[in-house]
Amino acid sequence: MEQTYEDMKQKHLVLRRISEVFENPLQIGTFKSDDEQACVDIVTCPDSPFEGVTSYSTVGVCQCQNLLTADDRELNVEFMGICDSRNNWFDGLLSTCAFAMIKGKVRAHPYEVYRDIIPVYQPNIDMKHILLIPPFSLKHDLGIIETENRVITWLMLNPISQNEYAYMQKNGYQKLLDAFVEKNIDIYDLYRKSIF
Repeated sequence: MEQTYEDMKQKHLVLRRISEVFENPLQIGTFKSDDEQACVDIVTCPDSPFEGVTSYSTVGVCQCQNLLTADDRELNVEFMGICDSRNNWFDGLLSTCAFAMIKGKVRAHPYEVYRDIIPVYQPNIDMKHILLIPPFSLKHDLGIIETENRVITWLMLNPISQNEYAYMQKNGYQKLLDAFVEKNIDIYDLYRKSIF
C-alpha cells in the first residue's frame, strides 16, 4: 500500500513523540503478518523508562481506521508497552495486537480485551489476554497528537490471566486495576502469577 505525504507526515510526528518520551536511542524493526498482507514498524527502547525494562511502540498503526471519533475527527491509536528487558517476544506480541486491529478483527479503545493473544507466544504461563489501558509509568506522557483529520493517542498493553479477565467481566475494569494496585503486581513481568 502506497503511503501518502500525509501518512508519512503523521508517522514522523508519532516517531518524534516516541523519541521525546522514551528518551534513549531507539531501534526500529518491521514485522509482517503471517499472510504478508500487512506490516507494522515497532520501536524498541531498552532501559526506558528505567534500567532493566524496555519500552515499545508501534509506528503507523494510527493510519488504520478504528471506528472511533473525537471532536468530529477520526480517533486513531498506536500500541505501546513496557516489559522486563529479559523478555524477547514482547515486540511480536505488540505486532499481533496491531495486526488484529489492522485486519478489522477488533477495535482499539481503553479497557478492550484482546483475548488469547499471549498463548500464541507462551502457551504455558498464567497471562493469556491483553487489556488495553491508557499509558502510565513513563517519565513523560505520550499524550495525543492532533492533525487536521485525526486525533492520535496511545494504548498500553497490560497482560492479564483468564481468572483476572473473569473477575473484570463480573466486577468491571476499575475493580481489577484496584486489585492490581492492592497486590502490588510487577506490571513488567509477563511471567507473573495470576492474582486470582
